[in-house]
Amino acid sequence: MRTEVALLRLLKKLQSLEASRDRLSIAESVVVATLEILDARFALLHGFRATAQGYVTAPLAWAVAGGESATTNLDHFDVEETHLNAEPLLEECALAPEGFTSQESTGVFTLAFSIGPQGTPLAIVEVHCDARPSDALRDCVHQLLGIYAEHLCLLDYAELDTLTKLQNRKTFDENFDRFITMAEQAALKRDEDTEGEARDTSNATVGRFCWLGVADIDKFKRINDTFGHLFGDEVLIRVAELMKKSFRGTDKLFRFGGEEFVVLLRFVSAENAELVFERFRVAVEEHEFPQVGQVTCSLGYVQIDPGLTPAEILGRADEALYFCKENGRNRVCRYETLVGDGLIEAPVAAASNANLQADIDALFD
Repeated sequence: MRTEVALLRLLKKLQSLEASRDRLSIAESVVVATLEILDARFALLHGFRATAQGYVTAPLAWAVAGGESATTNLDHFDVEETHLNAEPLLEECALAPEGFTSQESTGVFTLAFSIGPQGTPLAIVEVHCDARPSDALRDCVHQLLGIYAEHLCLLDYAELDTLTKLQNRKTFDENFDRFITMAEQAALKRDEDTEGEARDTSNATVGRFCWLGVADIDKFKRINDTFGHLFGDEVLIRVAELMKKSFRGTDKLFRFGGEEFVVLLRFVSAENAELVFERFRVAVEEHEFPQVGQVTCSLGYVQIDPGLTPAEILGRADEALYFCKENGRNRVCRYETLVGDGLIEAPVAAASNANLQADIDALFD
Protein backbone atom coordinates (compact mmCIF):
# COMPACT_ATOMS: atom_id res chain seq x y z
CA MET A 1 0.00 0.00 0.00
CA ARG A 2 1.24 3.49 -0.80
CA THR A 3 2.05 5.64 2.20
CA GLU A 4 -0.43 8.36 1.16
CA VAL A 5 -3.29 5.85 1.02
CA ALA A 6 -2.21 4.35 4.34
CA LEU A 7 -2.28 7.79 5.96
CA LEU A 8 -5.80 8.46 4.66
CA ARG A 9 -7.00 5.14 6.07
CA LEU A 10 -5.22 5.93 9.31
CA LEU A 11 -7.04 9.27 9.63
CA LYS A 12 -10.41 7.63 9.01
CA LYS A 13 -9.73 4.97 11.64
CA LEU A 14 -8.63 7.60 14.15
CA GLN A 15 -11.88 9.46 13.72
CA SER A 16 -13.96 6.37 14.50
CA LEU A 17 -11.59 5.28 17.27
CA GLU A 18 -11.79 8.55 19.19
CA ALA A 19 -15.60 8.57 19.01
CA SER A 20 -15.96 5.19 20.73
CA ARG A 21 -15.86 4.10 24.37
CA ASP A 22 -16.33 0.40 23.62
CA ARG A 23 -12.91 -1.13 24.17
CA LEU A 24 -13.72 -4.25 22.15
CA SER A 25 -14.88 -2.35 19.08
CA ILE A 26 -11.84 -0.09 19.38
CA ALA A 27 -9.54 -3.12 19.56
CA GLU A 28 -11.18 -4.62 16.49
CA SER A 29 -10.86 -1.33 14.61
CA VAL A 30 -7.16 -1.15 15.45
CA VAL A 31 -6.35 -4.65 14.17
CA VAL A 32 -8.34 -4.08 10.98
CA ALA A 33 -6.49 -0.81 10.37
CA THR A 34 -3.14 -2.51 11.02
CA LEU A 35 -4.03 -5.31 8.62
CA GLU A 36 -5.03 -2.85 5.87
CA ILE A 37 -2.06 -0.50 6.28
CA LEU A 38 0.48 -3.33 6.10
CA ASP A 39 -1.37 -5.36 3.44
CA ALA A 40 -1.17 -8.25 5.89
CA ARG A 41 -2.81 -11.64 5.73
CA PHE A 42 -3.53 -11.74 9.48
CA ALA A 43 -3.36 -9.44 12.52
CA LEU A 44 -3.92 -10.33 16.17
CA LEU A 45 -4.11 -8.08 19.24
CA HIS A 46 -2.84 -9.77 22.42
CA GLY A 47 -3.82 -8.45 25.82
CA PHE A 48 -0.95 -8.26 28.30
CA ARG A 49 -1.19 -8.36 32.08
CA ALA A 50 0.56 -9.43 35.26
CA THR A 51 -0.51 -12.42 37.34
CA ALA A 52 0.89 -14.26 40.35
CA GLN A 53 2.60 -16.64 37.90
CA GLY A 54 4.16 -13.86 35.81
CA TYR A 55 3.06 -11.97 32.72
CA VAL A 56 0.45 -13.58 30.49
CA THR A 57 -1.17 -12.74 27.18
CA ALA A 58 -4.64 -13.49 25.81
CA PRO A 59 -6.17 -12.82 22.38
CA LEU A 60 -8.42 -9.74 22.30
CA ALA A 61 -9.15 -9.08 18.62
CA TRP A 62 -8.03 -10.32 15.22
CA ALA A 63 -8.55 -9.68 11.53
CA VAL A 64 -7.95 -11.79 8.43
CA ALA A 65 -7.37 -10.59 4.86
CA GLY A 66 -10.68 -10.61 3.04
CA GLY A 67 -12.64 -8.70 5.65
CA GLU A 68 -13.12 -11.22 8.47
CA SER A 69 -12.57 -9.79 11.95
CA ALA A 70 -13.68 -10.61 15.50
CA THR A 71 -13.10 -9.89 19.16
CA THR A 72 -12.71 -12.13 22.18
CA ASN A 73 -15.62 -10.61 24.03
CA LEU A 74 -17.53 -11.80 27.06
CA ASP A 75 -19.73 -14.03 24.91
CA HIS A 76 -16.74 -16.26 24.13
CA PHE A 77 -16.84 -18.67 27.04
CA ASP A 78 -13.22 -19.82 27.27
CA VAL A 79 -10.33 -17.43 26.76
CA GLU A 80 -7.03 -19.18 27.27
CA GLU A 81 -4.19 -17.14 28.69
CA THR A 82 -0.63 -17.93 27.65
CA HIS A 83 2.43 -17.32 29.78
CA LEU A 84 4.63 -14.76 28.09
CA ASN A 85 7.78 -16.88 28.36
CA ALA A 86 6.00 -19.52 26.25
CA GLU A 87 5.84 -17.05 23.35
CA PRO A 88 9.39 -15.89 22.47
CA LEU A 89 8.08 -13.51 19.80
CA LEU A 90 5.84 -11.68 22.25
CA GLU A 91 8.50 -11.66 24.96
CA GLU A 92 11.05 -10.10 22.60
CA CYS A 93 8.50 -7.56 21.36
CA ALA A 94 7.61 -6.52 24.92
CA LEU A 95 11.24 -5.51 25.45
CA ALA A 96 11.81 -3.84 22.07
CA PRO A 97 10.37 -0.32 21.64
CA GLU A 98 10.79 -0.49 17.85
CA GLY A 99 8.89 -3.79 17.62
CA PHE A 100 10.10 -7.06 16.19
CA THR A 101 10.30 -8.59 12.70
CA SER A 102 11.21 -12.11 11.62
CA GLN A 103 10.92 -14.15 8.43
CA GLU A 104 9.70 -17.73 8.54
CA SER A 105 11.03 -20.50 6.34
CA THR A 106 7.88 -20.20 4.23
CA GLY A 107 8.80 -16.61 3.38
CA VAL A 108 6.06 -15.06 5.49
CA PHE A 109 7.13 -12.07 7.59
CA THR A 110 5.95 -11.92 11.21
CA LEU A 111 5.90 -8.51 12.86
CA ALA A 112 5.04 -7.55 16.43
CA PHE A 113 4.40 -4.08 17.88
CA SER A 114 4.09 -3.31 21.58
CA ILE A 115 1.48 -0.85 22.84
CA GLY A 116 2.22 1.14 25.96
CA PRO A 117 5.23 1.17 28.33
CA GLN A 118 8.32 -0.73 27.24
CA GLY A 119 8.70 -4.03 29.10
CA THR A 120 5.13 -4.00 30.45
CA PRO A 121 2.95 -3.03 27.48
CA LEU A 122 -0.83 -2.79 27.55
CA ALA A 123 -1.06 -5.03 24.51
CA ILE A 124 0.93 -6.46 21.60
CA VAL A 125 -0.09 -6.62 17.94
CA GLU A 126 1.14 -9.61 15.95
CA VAL A 127 1.00 -9.29 12.14
CA HIS A 128 1.74 -11.80 9.34
CA CYS A 129 2.68 -10.35 5.92
CA ASP A 130 3.67 -11.88 2.59
CA ALA A 131 6.21 -9.08 2.03
CA ARG A 132 8.29 -6.93 4.36
CA PRO A 133 6.42 -3.63 4.89
CA SER A 134 8.29 -0.39 4.24
CA ASP A 135 9.57 1.70 7.13
CA ALA A 136 6.99 4.38 6.25
CA LEU A 137 4.11 1.94 6.60
CA ARG A 138 5.50 0.61 9.85
CA ASP A 139 5.70 4.20 11.12
CA CYS A 140 2.00 4.63 10.27
CA VAL A 141 1.20 1.59 12.40
CA HIS A 142 3.36 2.90 15.24
CA GLN A 143 1.45 6.19 15.15
CA LEU A 144 -1.89 4.38 15.15
CA LEU A 145 -0.94 2.20 18.10
CA GLY A 146 0.46 5.18 20.00
CA ILE A 147 -2.86 7.02 19.66
CA TYR A 148 -4.70 3.84 20.61
CA ALA A 149 -2.64 3.63 23.82
CA GLU A 150 -3.39 7.28 24.63
CA HIS A 151 -7.10 6.69 24.03
CA LEU A 152 -7.04 3.73 26.42
CA CYS A 153 -5.42 5.97 29.02
CA LEU A 154 -8.24 8.51 28.61
CA LEU A 155 -10.80 5.74 29.02
CA ASP A 156 -8.95 4.54 32.11
CA TYR A 157 -9.05 8.04 33.57
CA ALA A 158 -12.83 8.12 33.15
CA GLU A 159 -13.58 4.54 34.13
CA LEU A 160 -10.93 3.53 36.68
CA ASP A 161 -10.65 4.31 40.34
CA THR A 162 -7.80 6.81 40.63
CA LEU A 163 -6.18 5.09 43.62
CA THR A 164 -6.43 1.37 42.90
CA LYS A 165 -6.80 1.44 39.08
CA LEU A 166 -9.69 -1.01 39.34
CA GLN A 167 -12.92 -0.14 37.55
CA ASN A 168 -14.94 2.44 39.41
CA ARG A 169 -18.49 2.32 40.72
CA LYS A 170 -20.09 4.09 37.77
CA THR A 171 -18.89 1.37 35.35
CA PHE A 172 -20.44 -1.41 37.42
CA ASP A 173 -24.05 -1.23 36.20
CA GLU A 174 -23.16 -1.68 32.52
CA ASN A 175 -20.85 -4.61 33.26
CA PHE A 176 -23.32 -6.20 35.66
CA ASP A 177 -26.11 -6.08 33.06
CA ARG A 178 -23.77 -7.83 30.62
CA PHE A 179 -23.00 -10.59 33.12
CA ILE A 180 -26.70 -11.09 33.87
CA THR A 181 -27.35 -11.46 30.14
CA MET A 182 -24.53 -14.00 29.87
CA ALA A 183 -25.92 -15.94 32.83
CA GLU A 184 -29.34 -15.98 31.18
CA GLN A 185 -27.94 -17.22 27.86
CA ALA A 186 -25.96 -19.94 29.62
CA ALA A 187 -29.07 -21.04 31.54
CA LEU A 188 -31.04 -21.31 28.29
CA LYS A 189 -28.24 -23.39 26.79
CA ARG A 190 -28.24 -25.74 29.76
CA ASP A 191 -32.03 -26.11 29.48
CA GLU A 192 -31.72 -26.95 25.80
CA ASP A 193 -29.11 -29.61 26.57
CA THR A 194 -31.34 -31.10 29.26
CA GLU A 195 -34.45 -31.16 27.09
CA GLY A 196 -32.52 -32.80 24.26
CA GLU A 197 -30.94 -35.28 26.71
CA ALA A 198 -27.55 -34.25 25.35
CA ARG A 199 -24.80 -33.05 27.60
CA ASP A 200 -21.74 -31.95 25.72
CA THR A 201 -19.04 -31.77 28.37
CA SER A 202 -16.81 -29.87 25.96
CA ASN A 203 -19.23 -26.92 26.08
CA ALA A 204 -17.89 -24.34 28.49
CA THR A 205 -21.37 -23.39 29.77
CA VAL A 206 -22.11 -26.86 31.12
CA GLY A 207 -21.90 -26.74 34.92
CA ARG A 208 -20.48 -23.22 34.86
CA PHE A 209 -22.08 -20.04 36.15
CA CYS A 210 -21.44 -16.34 36.65
CA TRP A 211 -20.82 -15.09 40.18
CA LEU A 212 -20.79 -11.84 42.09
CA GLY A 213 -18.48 -11.41 45.07
CA VAL A 214 -18.25 -8.53 47.54
CA ALA A 215 -15.00 -8.24 49.49
CA ASP A 216 -14.25 -5.99 52.45
CA ILE A 217 -10.94 -5.36 54.23
CA ASP A 218 -11.28 -6.39 57.86
CA LYS A 219 -10.90 -3.67 60.51
CA PHE A 220 -9.84 -1.10 57.92
CA LYS A 221 -10.84 1.84 60.13
CA ARG A 222 -8.41 0.60 62.78
CA ILE A 223 -5.64 0.52 60.14
CA ASN A 224 -6.34 4.15 59.21
CA ASP A 225 -6.59 5.25 62.85
CA THR A 226 -3.42 3.41 63.90
CA PHE A 227 -1.10 3.96 60.94
CA GLY A 228 -2.64 6.91 59.13
CA HIS A 229 -4.46 7.30 55.82
CA LEU A 230 -1.25 7.12 53.80
CA PHE A 231 -0.65 3.53 54.88
CA GLY A 232 -4.37 2.86 54.58
CA ASP A 233 -4.20 3.89 50.93
CA GLU A 234 -1.19 1.63 50.45
CA VAL A 235 -3.23 -1.29 51.80
CA LEU A 236 -5.99 -0.53 49.28
CA ILE A 237 -3.47 -0.40 46.44
CA ARG A 238 -1.83 -3.67 47.48
CA VAL A 239 -5.20 -5.45 47.82
CA ALA A 240 -6.17 -4.24 44.34
CA GLU A 241 -2.90 -5.61 42.94
CA LEU A 242 -3.56 -8.96 44.61
CA MET A 243 -7.03 -8.98 43.05
CA LYS A 244 -5.59 -8.44 39.58
CA LYS A 245 -3.22 -11.35 40.08
CA SER A 246 -5.82 -13.65 41.63
CA PHE A 247 -8.51 -13.33 38.96
CA ARG A 248 -8.55 -13.70 35.18
CA GLY A 249 -8.41 -10.88 32.69
CA THR A 250 -11.98 -11.66 31.62
CA ASP A 251 -13.32 -11.22 35.16
CA LYS A 252 -14.32 -7.72 36.25
CA LEU A 253 -12.90 -6.03 39.34
CA PHE A 254 -14.34 -2.90 40.94
CA ARG A 255 -13.66 -0.64 43.88
CA PHE A 256 -17.04 0.42 45.22
CA GLY A 257 -15.61 2.96 47.61
CA GLY A 258 -13.80 2.89 50.93
CA GLU A 259 -12.52 -0.62 51.59
CA GLU A 260 -15.20 -2.46 49.62
CA PHE A 261 -14.45 -4.29 46.36
CA VAL A 262 -16.69 -6.20 43.95
CA VAL A 263 -15.79 -9.10 41.62
CA LEU A 264 -17.78 -10.37 38.65
CA LEU A 265 -16.59 -13.90 37.92
CA ARG A 266 -17.28 -15.31 34.47
CA PHE A 267 -18.30 -18.93 33.74
CA VAL A 268 -16.82 -20.93 36.60
CA SER A 269 -18.16 -24.07 38.25
CA ALA A 270 -19.45 -23.84 41.81
CA GLU A 271 -16.43 -25.75 43.10
CA ASN A 272 -13.92 -23.60 41.28
CA ALA A 273 -15.68 -20.35 42.22
CA GLU A 274 -15.10 -21.16 45.89
CA LEU A 275 -11.46 -22.04 45.19
CA VAL A 276 -10.87 -18.81 43.26
CA PHE A 277 -12.37 -16.58 45.94
CA GLU A 278 -10.52 -18.50 48.65
CA ARG A 279 -7.26 -18.10 46.73
CA PHE A 280 -7.71 -14.34 46.81
CA ARG A 281 -8.48 -14.37 50.55
CA VAL A 282 -5.32 -16.39 51.25
CA ALA A 283 -3.24 -14.08 49.02
CA VAL A 284 -4.30 -11.11 51.16
CA GLU A 285 -3.73 -12.95 54.43
CA GLU A 286 -0.21 -14.06 53.43
CA HIS A 287 0.89 -10.70 52.00
CA GLU A 288 3.21 -8.53 54.08
CA PHE A 289 1.83 -4.98 54.02
CA PRO A 290 4.30 -2.13 54.65
CA GLN A 291 4.24 -0.97 58.29
CA VAL A 292 0.83 -2.55 58.84
CA GLY A 293 1.94 -6.19 58.62
CA GLN A 294 -0.87 -8.71 58.20
CA VAL A 295 -4.21 -7.67 56.74
CA THR A 296 -7.23 -9.91 56.18
CA CYS A 297 -10.42 -9.61 54.19
CA SER A 298 -13.89 -11.15 54.20
CA LEU A 299 -15.82 -12.04 51.06
CA GLY A 300 -19.43 -12.97 50.39
CA TYR A 301 -20.52 -14.24 47.01
CA VAL A 302 -23.60 -15.44 45.16
CA GLN A 303 -24.47 -17.06 41.85
CA ILE A 304 -25.83 -14.52 39.37
CA ASP A 305 -29.47 -15.53 38.86
CA PRO A 306 -30.97 -13.78 35.82
CA GLY A 307 -34.41 -14.18 37.42
CA LEU A 308 -33.48 -11.69 40.14
CA THR A 309 -32.99 -7.95 39.92
CA PRO A 310 -29.44 -6.56 40.12
CA ALA A 311 -30.28 -5.07 43.53
CA GLU A 312 -31.41 -8.48 44.83
CA ILE A 313 -28.26 -10.22 43.60
CA LEU A 314 -25.99 -7.59 45.11
CA GLY A 315 -28.02 -7.66 48.32
CA ARG A 316 -27.53 -11.41 48.68
CA ALA A 317 -23.77 -11.12 48.26
CA ASP A 318 -23.79 -8.33 50.85
CA GLU A 319 -25.75 -10.56 53.22
CA ALA A 320 -23.14 -13.30 52.86
CA LEU A 321 -20.39 -10.73 53.48
CA TYR A 322 -22.19 -9.47 56.60
CA PHE A 323 -22.31 -13.06 57.90
CA CYS A 324 -18.54 -13.31 57.39
CA LYS A 325 -17.92 -10.07 59.31
CA GLU A 326 -20.17 -11.17 62.17
CA ASN A 327 -18.68 -14.65 62.43
CA GLY A 328 -14.94 -14.30 62.73
CA ARG A 329 -13.94 -12.34 59.59
CA ASN A 330 -11.14 -13.52 57.26
CA ARG A 331 -13.39 -16.02 55.52
CA VAL A 332 -15.32 -16.65 52.31
CA CYS A 333 -19.03 -17.48 52.38
CA ARG A 334 -21.45 -18.38 49.62
CA TYR A 335 -24.99 -17.07 50.04
CA GLU A 336 -26.71 -20.24 48.78
CA THR A 337 -24.68 -22.42 51.18
CA LEU A 338 -25.53 -20.21 54.15
CA VAL A 339 -29.24 -20.44 53.30
CA GLY A 340 -29.05 -24.21 52.76
CA ASP A 341 -27.32 -24.69 56.11
CA GLY A 342 -29.92 -22.54 57.86
CA LEU A 343 -27.32 -19.98 58.92
CA ILE A 344 -29.24 -17.12 57.32
CA GLU A 345 -32.92 -16.92 56.48
CA ALA A 346 -34.23 -17.68 53.01
CA PRO A 347 -35.22 -14.55 51.09
CA VAL A 348 -38.61 -13.32 52.24
CA ALA A 349 -39.54 -11.85 48.87
CA ALA A 350 -39.09 -15.20 47.12
CA ALA A 351 -41.30 -16.93 49.69
CA SER A 352 -43.96 -14.23 49.40
CA ASN A 353 -44.02 -14.54 45.62
CA ALA A 354 -44.44 -18.31 45.87
CA ASN A 355 -47.35 -17.91 48.29
CA LEU A 356 -48.94 -15.31 46.03
CA GLN A 357 -48.67 -17.63 43.02
CA ALA A 358 -50.20 -20.49 45.03
CA ASP A 359 -53.16 -18.27 45.97
CA ILE A 360 -53.64 -17.30 42.32
CA ASP A 361 -53.51 -20.95 41.20
CA ALA A 362 -56.09 -21.91 43.86
CA LEU A 363 -58.36 -19.10 42.76
CA PHE A 364 -58.52 -20.36 39.18
CA ASP A 365 -58.74 -24.09 39.94
